Amino acid sequence: MLGIQKDLLKRLLIRYGFAVAMVAAALVLRWTLTTYIGPNWPTYITFYPAIMLVATVAGFWPGVVATTGTALVVDYWILPPIGSFGIESLTDALGLALFSGMGVFMSLVAEFYRRARQQAQESSLKLTRANEALRHLSSKLLSAEEEERKRIAGEIHDTLGAFLAAIKFKVEAAVQEKGKNANAAIQSLETIVSVIQEAVEECRRIQQDLRPSVLDDLGLLPALSSFCRMFETIYSHIRTEQTIRIEEGEIPSTLKIVIYRVAQEAMNNIAKHSRADLVRLSLEKLDRKMEVTIQDNGKGFDLEEVISQERAKKGLGLSSMRERTELSGGSFGIESIEGQGTIIRASWPIIPPKP
Repeated sequence: MLGIQKDLLKRLLIRYGFAVAMVAAALVLRWTLTTYIGPNWPTYITFYPAIMLVATVAGFWPGVVATTGTALVVDYWILPPIGSFGIESLTDALGLALFSGMGVFMSLVAEFYRRARQQAQESSLKLTRANEALRHLSSKLLSAEEEERKRIAGEIHDTLGAFLAAIKFKVEAAVQEKGKNANAAIQSLETIVSVIQEAVEECRRIQQDLRPSVLDDLGLLPALSSFCRMFETIYSHIRTEQTIRIEEGEIPSTLKIVIYRVAQEAMNNIAKHSRADLVRLSLEKLDRKMEVTIQDNGKGFDLEEVISQERAKKGLGLSSMRERTELSGGSFGIESIEGQGTIIRASWPIIPPKP
């Protein structure tokens, strides 16, 4: 706190010291010009630029200080009687008053200009950061696309490829047995049915990961229920509880896949990392926003550490959930305490339909 106060005092001294220095410089310049040109030229010609420069660089109040200081300097050293504060001529008094008013007005104009320039610089900086974020996001999207292709290729190779190889082996065995032992060939073909059924189930699972058909056929709410049932089947040690307080028709179609993916990613993270045995999933309409919340009773984590891991591309996928939410116009938040679990919230404003 003391360091902040010292820094603030230093800045104030610099700003107002600059105002005093510019007034002194304008006075010295006027004396110098008077020596070479003579006294018959405008009294305030060197002071107006000084005030404008002070107000533009240091701000409105230093400009006012420079105006006040100039008025005192001119009254004491330039206007008769020289060497005292007093004005003999009404014209000089009116000129000094007009100068003071113009000085304050110039300071105000310069302050507006300074703030406009500062806002323009801030806007330019924000735009630069936004462009950098956009380039970063584009790079991440390309990387994510390649990673997804790699994952799908691996699943097809490891599962469907294995099933098709088994089917091929059994069909070849049945063909070889056909001429020797018809019953053995038939039995070999019958065993293929179970392998084909497993392949069909695996196709459905891969398709579910890519794009759940129930989401398109029935809507988000049935899709979430279906996912929770499948989640409990795969992770039998984790129980799920659902709270739905919104109608299907109140959910914009563009947000349905976003909400589904956020819930899917969050619950998959819980299964992999949290050691939880209970997950609460809620989707509610609250005032003028719609909010999805995923809460677990797991081990929790250090949020700052995980965020740093996310930046190093070793995290829990929080950035993908955040980006999905924010790119669709929502806001994303996460709370976690070690030993007490984690809460993930994503919300979107509800835009009323146009009349």
